[in-house]
Amino acid sequence: MPSPRPPYEQVRREILEQVRTGELAPGDRLPAIRAHAEDLGLAAGTVARAYKLLEEAQIIVTRRGAGTTIAPGAAARARRLVETAPEEAASPADPGLVALFAAPVATARARGARDVEVLAAVRAALGGPGEGGGS
Repeated sequence: MPSPRPPYEQVRREILEQVRTGELAPGDRLPAIRAHAEDLGLAAGTVARAYKLLEEAQIIVTRRGAGTTIAPGAAARARRLVETAPEEAASPADPGLVALFAAPVATARARGARDVEVLAAVRAALGGPGEGGGS
């Protein structure tokens, strides 16, 4: 289901979830902002905003010349942040459109795509800018 969250928040939540589940561990490197933005089809400023919020929450650490890594103790902080975050409001999506997209989304997920990547691909297909779509 498409997320009503802004793209920077989707990137932030994806990284938080990866840290919470142990997919990303302390010391693991994140891609550079520009590379990550390019991979997701987003503006660099969008990913920079997500990284800034994660750094403020002490989930990641950025050091000039050394890059951005997962901070020590980040898993416990990520669990607390995820547990205390308000639940995402239900999207007022058209049921017909949801049905239309269900199979391609399932296929993308089966190929290993994350939701943030699926959303970036939909934005690209719509021909909209990386920040928020084409409308």
